[in-house]
Order: sequence, then C-alpha cells, then structure tokens
Amino acid sequence: NVFTTISCNMSLSTSQTNVVCNGGSDGSIDLSVSGGSGSYTYSWSNGATTQDLTSLSAGTYTVTVTDAVCSITSTSTVTITEPAALSVSVQSVGSSTVCSGSTVTLNMSTYASPANTYQWNDANGPISGANTSSYDASVSGTYSLTVTTPDGCTATSSGFAVSIVSMTPPTGLSTSNIQLTKATMNWSSVANAHHYDIRMRAQGSSTWTIAINNITSTSQQKSNLTSSTTYEWQIRSACSAGCSSVSAWSSTQTFTTLTPCTAPLNATTANIGLTSADLTWDAVSGAWGYRVRYKQTSQPWSAWVYDTVTTNTYSLTGLPNSTYYHWQVATMCESNGNNNSSFTSYNVFTTISCNMSLSTSQTN
Repeated sequence: NVFTTISCNMSLSTSQTNVVCNGGSDGSIDLSVSGGSGSYTYSWSNGATTQDLTSLSAGTYTVTVTDAVCSITSTSTVTITEPAALSVSVQSVGSSTVCSGSTVTLNMSTYASPANTYQWNDANGPISGANTSSYDASVSGTYSLTVTTPDGCTATSSGFAVSIVSMTPPTGLSTSNIQLTKATMNWSSVANAHHYDIRMRAQGSSTWTIAINNITSTSQQKSNLTSSTTYEWQIRSACSAGCSSVSAWSSTQTFTTLTPCTAPLNATTANIGLTSADLTWDAVSGAWGYRVRYKQTSQPWSAWVYDTVTTNTYSLTGLPNSTYYHWQVATMCESNGNNNSSFTSYNVFTTISCNMSLSTSQTN
C-alpha cells in the first residue's frame, strides 16, 4: 500500500479575460492553486473570498491564498485592462448654415473604420437608413452619430447643430428723402440675408419696369425718376449670391415724387426811397417760402446777398442812395430746399438820388 505525504510547496497561476469595451465590467480571473494540501482559503483585494472572479472592471486585483494544513500563504496580482475610450465627434463639410434647398454634409472628424457600424440620430431618435459615416442634413436640427465596433462597443458624439435657412420678406418698409427725380427706400435687415432685390414701376403699369439687385445694405436711393409720379416698389431677401433661395416679394409700398416748383410772377419793386425799397411778387400756391437774392448791378456774382422768407414781400433797408440794384426770387416748395423753382428774371431799380441841380432858360 503506497502513499505520499502532503507537499507544502504551494504555487499559484492565473489566466484572465480583459474588459472588452472601455468602462465595461466583463473581465474575469481564473485562479489555479497547486502543490498544497488542497485546503485553501482566498482573500481578494476587492473583498471577494472565492477562488475565481467574474464581472470585473479594469483594475489591479491581488489575492492571498492560505493553506490551513501547511500554515503557508501565497499571493498573486493580476491587472485587468480595457481598451481606450471610443471617441466620436462630428463636423460639417463647409458651413453648418445653408440656404433652403441645400444640404449640410456631416461626417466623423476622425477615421471612419469600415469595420464599424454607424447610426445617425436627430431629436426624434435614430434616422432610418442613415447608416454610413456621413449624412446630408436637409432640415434644421441637432444631429449626433453613434458608432459600434465589431466587439459591440458603442459611443455617441455630441450634438451638432445644423441650420437650413428659409428667407422671409423684409419688414419695416419706408421711403424717405423723396425729391423731384429721386427717393430712398428703406427696410429692416433679415437674418442670414446675403442681399436684397427691389422691383419698381410707375403706378398703373402692368409690368415691373425697374430692377435693383444685389443690394447689401438696408437702404437704396433710386435716381432718374420722373417728377410728379407715383411709384410702387417691393423687396425680397436672398440667402445666397444667386436667386435660387429667395423670399417672396414684400407688400407693395408707394411714394410720389415731388411736383416742380414754379417761379413767382409779377416781381415788382415798390416804395423806392433813398436807402430802402420793397420787393413784392405774387404768392405761389403750395409754396413753403421764397428765396430772395439781391446785389448792386456793378458788383461781381459773388456779391449776391441771399435770404429766405415765408411771405411774398421783402424789405431792403440801409442801401446807399443813387445806386443801381437788381434782384431775383425763387419759390421753395420744401423747407429743406429739395424742390426750389428757378429764379425769376432780373428786376432792376435805383435808389433815389439827392444830387439836385438847377438849369434855366429865358426868352427876350
């Protein structure tokens, strides 16, 4: 009958399964003990007392094995690893803001492995059929990309905002600085507008005969208009350099160019004295005021004296006697001077002379 006494040369060996996906807990350690009595207890650094460990996250684990019969212990340390975190980020090809009718192409900002699978998402969840590493977004919203590796590891990017711009007609329309042959059209800016287009016509016309395109400011002066004419105008906003993405035309605005002022009639010099004279003329219907100028006839052009009055008379005082003067008057139909008539023809007068002389004749 043969037997062998117990060996107390205890040894430990381990095999391990590492974590498959970063942050997972599917690692395990398989511990084998040999050379001892077979009566063992186990004490792991994580508090476990079993021989083997499962459901482990990445980290270092140490076990102490005690052989109660041999009164010996042995330790072993195992490090469970995990792969680097799967990082997914999204970028746009070009601007993330485009005009209606265009799309924003989104793709991964890092290498897109053909071994991975892809799913694009919006606010409503996964987008049906959007299963490649790039996506053409045609609707405003926030988009993200979920990537899954062959091992089943997944990661989702942060949301990426896309804006598809639909233009609206400008508001706040007005017309200012209306003159005889010009006027300035004004409006409020529209967000994301690249430029504005205006169309105009004389009221009563069936077609828009005037086009002003590619305006980049919020006002536009139009010259070479016809006086005493009512014009209609509309405006639209455009998203891009062309006209493929434009708003509807705005409501119709109207303005009337000024009617030319007429010069006064019957300019007359009255009450001529030694040093004074009264200038008068017929009042002009609709006139705001009158522009008067006068000078001595012998003086140069630069000597004209100008004044503005709101009545149809003007009194001169402090004139030298026995002096020739000429004067003219023009009608002002606007206080800002935008609509003045031409000046009347010269009206000449002479202040009274006091150089009296006598002459006599006799008949014999």
